[in-house]
Amino acid sequence: MKRAKKKLFPGLLIVLDFGGSLTKVIYTGPDQRLRFMSMEPEILALPKASIDSYESSKMGMDSADPVDKAWVGILDQFYAVGYLAREQFNGNAGLSQLKVDRAIPKAMAAVWAASVELKLGNQFEAAVAVLLPPGEFENAPRLRSTIEGSLKNFQTPTGTLNVTLTDWDCKPEGGGIYMMHTVGMQQEDLKQKTLAVVMIGFRNASTLVATRGAVTKRITSDLGFIKLLDRVIKKTSGLDINQLAAAIATAGNPPDFKALIPVLRSTTEAARKEELIKLKSAITTSRSEYFLSLESWLNEVLPKGIDEAILCGGTADYLRSELSDYFKSTSVVWHGKLPPEFQKHPLSHRMCDAFGVYEFLKSLVWQRVSREAREAKERERALSNVTSEEVLTTGGQT
Repeated sequence: MKRAKKKLFPGLLIVLDFGGSLTKVIYTGPDQRLRFMSMEPEILALPKASIDSYESSKMGMDSADPVDKAWVGILDQFYAVGYLAREQFNGNAGLSQLKVDRAIPKAMAAVWAASVELKLGNQFEAAVAVLLPPGEFENAPRLRSTIEGSLKNFQTPTGTLNVTLTDWDCKPEGGGIYMMHTVGMQQEDLKQKTLAVVMIGFRNASTLVATRGAVTKRITSDLGFIKLLDRVIKKTSGLDINQLAAAIATAGNPPDFKALIPVLRSTTEAARKEELIKLKSAITTSRSEYFLSLESWLNEVLPKGIDEAILCGGTADYLRSELSDYFKSTSVVWHGKLPPEFQKHPLSHRMCDAFGVYEFLKSLVWQRVSREAREAKERERALSNVTSEEVLTTGGQT
C-alpha cells in the first residue's frame, strides 16, 4: 500500500494566490516539506526574439533564484513574469484587468520555478489549486481547462516542460481562511453562527459570509489598498507607486516621517521638507477618505448581527485600528488559524488564505491516492483469485 501511494502521489503540490502586489505561492515536493514563494505581479507579453536577446546578453542572473528570472512560452506567445518583467522589461501589474486573465503565465512561471527548486526535471505530475476573487469565481472551470492544457507543453529557461495535472481545486478569496477557521468546530455550533471573512488586499476587498453552516454570500469590490494610493498620488506629484505603497505601509498611522523620506523627489533641503509635510498630510487625509469608502461598502454587503468576523489581508493589518473600532461589537479573529511554524514567515498573514487551500488540496490528493491504491489492490486480489481458480481447474498442468 505505501509503495502504491508513493507512486501515485504527484511530484508537486502548489497553491497560487494572485495578489495585486504579490503572487503568493505555497508548494511541496516529494519530501512533503512546506515551501513558500512570492512573485511580483507584473507580466509582459513579448516576442520570442526579446526572450532570446535577454538570454544571450544577461549578466549575473545565473545565480538569481528561478522566481526572479522567470519567463514562459505558451503556444506561440512568450511572457516575462514577476521580477524579470518589472526590472528588465518594464511590465505592469495589470490592476485594471481580471486576475483570471493574467493567471496562466503566472501559474506556469510558478510551476517552473518550483520544479527547479525541487529538481523535478522537465516531466512530472502536479496538483494545482488557485484562489480567485469571489467576483471571478465563475471563471474557475475555464481557468482549469486552460491551466491543464498549458501545463502539458510550455517553454521555460530550462527547456520545455510537460506537466500532467492530477488534481485541481479553486476557492474564492477568503475560502482558505474560512476552512481553516472552522476546522474542528462542532457542526451544531457552526449552524448557530453567522460568520464573515473580510479580506482586504492590495487590489480588492472581498467578503465571504456563512450562515447556518453554509457559505451564502461572496462579494468582491475594487476597494483595495490601490484606492488609497490613487488618492495620495492625486494630492502629490511624481511619486513612484511601488515605492509609495511600501513607504505608506511602513509609515503606519500617523505616518512616520522617516519612512517617507526614501520616496521624496525634491533635491533641496527646503523643498524636501515642504514635500514631506505635504505627503504626510496627503496620506492622513487619503486614509480617512479611503476608510469611509470601505466602511460604506461594508455597511452595504455585511448582514446585521454577525457573530464573528475573520479579518485578513495586508491592507486589513494597515487599517487595524479603524477595523477594530468598526467591529467593536463583534467577536474578531485576525487572519484565522496558523500553525506555529508558519507564523515565523514574514508573509504569513498574507499567505494564510493560500495555506488553508493547501491543506484542503493535500486532503483531496490523499483521498484520490488512497482510493486509487485501494482499487489497485482490489484488482490485484481479483487477478490472484482468477489465477488460483485456473490452477485448480487445470490441476496445475500447463
